[in-house]
Amino acid sequence: MSAYIDILDDVIDRCAAVRILSAARTIGRYYDDALRAENLTITQFTLLTTIGKAKPSSISEIGQYLSIERTTVTRNLKLLEQAGLVYRGAEGSKRMREIRLTDEGVAALKKAYPRWQSAQAHIEAKFPEGKLDDLIEALRLVRDID
Repeated sequence: MSAYIDILDDVIDRCAAVRILSAARTIGRYYDDALRAENLTITQFTLLTTIGKAKPSSISEIGQYLSIERTTVTRNLKLLEQAGLVYRGAEGSKRMREIRLTDEGVAALKKAYPRWQSAQAHIEAKFPEGKLDDLIEALRLVRDID
């Protein structure tokens, strides 16, 4: 029985996935709460931002850019499209299609931005000087794990 307990203790104490997933869920909920009044989740807000900045030509490109599974991107894009915030053109060769923010999407992003800023400032204030930058750098390393 002690070997079993040792396994449990080892996983709970050291597992990077447990810690990272828990932190991701916690911070995601915080941003979701901040953006709820604008009828957006942090995933949708991030998609709007990414589409506006990167001007992607495929769902796969968005997924790669954000490290989000294609099905998650597709589901959220459909919701944004139904809300009139995103336009997806007809699928062309190699599954490419125009994906862009509508005027309503730009307006929604601008309207939600102060709520995001407030949530971001709150998160930043929780970290001692330089520690958030250290965390962001560590997360970049995690993202590049093969």
